[in-house]
Amino acid sequence: MISRYRPAPARSLLRSALRPALVGSALTSLLAAGMVAAPSAEAAWTTGVANDGGKVRVCKVPLGGGDLKVKVRLDNRRAKHGHVGYVYRLRGGKWTDARVRAGGGEWSGTKSLRVNRGDAVGAGIDEIDGPGLGGTMAKSSIPRC
Repeated sequence: MISRYRPAPARSLLRSALRPALVGSALTSLLAAGMVAAPSAEAAWTTGVANDGGKVRVCKVPLGGGDLKVKVRLDNRRAKHGHVGYVYRLRGGKWTDARVRAGGGEWSGTKSLRVNRGDAVGAGIDEIDGPGLGGTMAKSSIPRC
């Protein structure tokens, strides 16, 4: 007796059985590669100063000729009350700053300050009613945004 049905070629059975596994594996590999290769946005910022649950985060954008744009934001998510964060420059005895503010449990917006080659730069954090702390930092310690 001769069978009317032909067996499926082994190749098509292999393809249909492995296709979902291969697609899943490829997607997993792409996602893993993206997570390893792509730096997180948070990796570009560093803590300039921290106090009482608030962290002043800074990063820099080189402008050429040793000049920088220093960005500042306040991570106040672990604080129970508001803070004011700032980045400042000292140029010829004159103080200039860019300030950001956030309530307890919040992030602030972002501001920036131009810092020239000969300027000193620093960061600080204040309580809403005034007292705080801060200090200068080396420009090389600030990561690029």
